[in-house]
Amino acid sequence: MSWGEQLSKIQTIELKEGRTGNVVAGLVTRTAKHVEDYEQAWREPLRELNKEDKTMSWRFKKQLAEHHPDHEAYAIESEDLTQGMILLETQNRWSLFTPGKRIIYIAAIVSAPCNRYWIQRPPELKGVGRSLLEFAKQRSLQLGFDGRVGLHSLSGAVGFYENRGMTRLELDPEDIIDPEDNVPYFEYMGRYQEGRDHERN
Repeated sequence: MSWGEQLSKIQTIELKEGRTGNVVAGLVTRTAKHVEDYEQAWREPLRELNKEDKTMSWRFKKQLAEHHPDHEAYAIESEDLTQGMILLETQNRWSLFTPGKRIIYIAAIVSAPCNRYWIQRPPELKGVGRSLLEFAKQRSLQLGFDGRVGLHSLSGAVGFYENRGMTRLELDPEDIIDPEDNVPYFEYMGRYQEGRDHERN
């Protein structure tokens, strides 16, 4: 049994339910059911609201995880409903801040539309994106990468990653040839960054 399969049976996450209280959810290995939830319940609201991830193909991402051992896919579910998903790349990714150090790269991360503050206030469940990000850090520690995590951010999520203490790579405008290449890149520098955060506090 793989590490991910074990995880699907043992890890629980506590989320905030609107303004009322806490709810226990599960972080599980992603299945076809989670992809179907995205296609049937998420895609149309995302299209209507013209969100940046409205064309994201989670079917393709599921195939990546099934056929490429360096990709791992997970989901958060509560009451049999998919609340968020994440796709990780676990090999051959390197830190842009600390050369020679390996990272977990988040290839994709998404919360259900009803859990997004800028779509619904209050969200049905709070903490989905934060929990997925924290899980990526845990996985990085498991693999011996000291908690280092990197990702490219949609423009609407930049503030979220800044608030989570990730460091943004600032590009020199002269190095940007194609505007499409100027996608915000963030990295959590693991134990090194934890030390810096502790000093600031």
